[in-house]
Amino acid sequence: MYEVKGKNVLITGAASGIGKELSLLFAGDGANMILDDMPEKMPILDQWAGELKSKFGARVWTFGINLAEESGAETLYRSAVEAAGKIDILVNDAGTLAYGNFADIDYQKQDFMVRTNVLAVFRLTRLVLPSMLKAGNGRILNMSSCSAFQPTVYHAAYAATKAFVQSMSEAVNAEIQGTGVKVLTFSPPYTKTPMLKDGNLPQKMFWYKISGLWDPAVIAAIGYKSFKRGKAICIPGAVNWFMHSIVVRLSPHSMLSAISLRAMKGQD
Repeated sequence: MYEVKGKNVLITGAASGIGKELSLLFAGDGANMILDDMPEKMPILDQWAGELKSKFGARVWTFGINLAEESGAETLYRSAVEAAGKIDILVNDAGTLAYGNFADIDYQKQDFMVRTNVLAVFRLTRLVLPSMLKAGNGRILNMSSCSAFQPTVYHAAYAATKAFVQSMSEAVNAEIQGTGVKVLTFSPPYTKTPMLKDGNLPQKMFWYKISGLWDPAVIAAIGYKSFKRGKAICIPGAVNWFMHSIVVRLSPHSMLSAISLRAMKGQD
């Protein structure tokens, strides 16, 4: 089990959802927390930081840096190192989602999503990795999704961003075997977080009956346990694991797209 006590953990998207729940688990095990979210969420993030300090005596630094901006990732990286001295663990949790027909979803909203879900993850991973390799110790946990493993109708661009994260993370993790550093992925199913509401996902969808609609605290606990064990890939739930690890690999893409078209459509 990977020891996190005394280590500096940078978590993006930490003001709510899975990121917030993960910060609770890390702080509970004695880690120092570097938390980031959008500038407008700073009051929420600062309040949460106060709770972590009070409950666990954790050292906590907070930042309100928009990772979709061109210099966002670099600014956060420099600010975190300046404040905490180093980053031992990076959790790339920040992300957005947009539901609907690809041609109808606002262009700027999708562009923001690609910059947050792809470029920010790429940049932060690339920025922190060299120092971890030099130290011979470190962990990067990149938040992927069950959507990463197949085309996902009605949020096509979102699924594509997660496919990038999944592929990059697995490849880099293979490159650095034996260095003491690992790049891990966490691929949860649909989870009741503000991202789903902000992304305009339907409240009822056939796929929920298969994969479920999970609680963020439960998902975070599964991901945290997998992280500490050093598992390269974690897909919560036996049904989800079977569907996305086995069925997807054995099915033609034309069939997957047809199934997705029906399963991802909102229901009255």
